[in-house]
Amino acid sequence: MIPLTQVSTALIVVLGMVFMSKVVMTLVADFALLSSLKSLKSLMGLMVRGSYATGRTFGIFYWRYLHGPLRLFLIQLVAIMVILVILAYDACRHIWQHRLKVRPPSVARFTPAH
Repeated sequence: MIPLTQVSTALIVVLGMVFMSKVVMTLVADFALLSSLKSLKSLMGLMVRGSYATGRTFGIFYWRYLHGPLRLFLIQLVAIMVILVILAYDACRHIWQHRLKVRPPSVARFTPAH
């Protein structure tokens, strides 16, 4: 009769071999993908360098030519929005306070006289 420790040890070894074979197959597949990952890495590096250069060029152009006029435009736009909100609030308050005086026109006024 085979002792239980030997059976369990053999089972662990077999399961370990199955697991290791899967690990080895994964590593082989990863090694095959390694060349494509290297080309992807160079592509990503090229994209990062290109986007950095584009962003730097746009930033220089923005600060040199657009910052002052755009800042003034945005300040004026915010001022106009604040004024419109104040006027809308005043109009709503006026309509609410005079709601009994504001009525739709009657139908009799628009009918032709006979």
